[in-house]
Amino acid sequence: MFTTPWPLRINPHVDQARESALAWMRRFGLLDGEQAEEDFVDWRLAEVAAFFYPHASAEECCTAAQMMGWYFLPFDDQLDGEIGRDPGRVATVCSALIGIVHGVSGPESHDTPTVRAFADLWSRMVRGMSLPLRTRVAFNWTAYFSSQVTEAIDRRTGFAHRDLADYFLLRASTTCAFGQNDLGEKWGGTEVPPELWHHPVLQRVRQLGADVVALRNDSMSLRHEDITGGHNAIHLIQRSRGGTRQEALAEASRLAQEKVDELVELEERALSRLVRAVDESQRAALRGYADIIHDWICGDYEWERITTRHDEHRVMPGWAAGLLVSAGS
Repeated sequence: MFTTPWPLRINPHVDQARESALAWMRRFGLLDGEQAEEDFVDWRLAEVAAFFYPHASAEECCTAAQMMGWYFLPFDDQLDGEIGRDPGRVATVCSALIGIVHGVSGPESHDTPTVRAFADLWSRMVRGMSLPLRTRVAFNWTAYFSSQVTEAIDRRTGFAHRDLADYFLLRASTTCAFGQNDLGEKWGGTEVPPELWHHPVLQRVRQLGADVVALRNDSMSLRHEDITGGHNAIHLIQRSRGGTRQEALAEASRLAQEKVDELVELEERALSRLVRAVDESQRAALRGYADIIHDWICGDYEWERITTRHDEHRVMPGWAAGLLVSAGS
């Protein structure tokens, strides 16, 4: 648990986005039956898109909700299962997705419902982006897919992090934090010029945001990850520092609050100094970027509170077995 000084905002097009995402997922075979559709609604995947991108247009909010629908059961949850313990199979899937991101191949290299759906989704995610932003979003989504291979190798070898700083660097990739933030610049935000996006202050701002979200998510997903294993900050804290589960959760909350407080101070001092040093159009982009990180933190906090996704250990439904595995794999 932690507190922030920023408001929770929600996109007014959330209901339209929910219906659009359900229809799109049905079309690509990513939902099967009433229970699957109820899970999408109860997991509040349209809401998390609306929290992250409160200023997106109706069309953009619909695309964001489709992305969230794709991100979880059709992709992320698959890698918690058997396939996620086979680095070679994960690399095959992720290579196909990276090919789509960079425009060098289509879904034919791994022709499954999840990959076909992503090819359709990606083209609309990047439509109208400037070349610098498209290059950046491709880099960060490639890092996301690459991190799935890293996690599969870690599962196979039994590797477990003992250093939180190292863990947070990987976790920013495994949640696609920076790739999601990039989309905030396109979907209702203001694009940060490339000569400023790499500034150390902005690097720290986005890393802090990613760390806070990681701590919140890891705290809420314990029911599932106590069974499936995999990397989790609460497990890491218990493993490296000893103590009880409740003590580890309390430490995670303390760390999250410490990072929120650091972010507030960073914005008040270093970011405000940077804002004063640039021209008016760049000032708007820098302030808008801070808001993207605020929406990311507050939106995730609220989503973790209202979703049913973490209520219990998730068992992969039988119908989903073929979403990411091609015939003959």
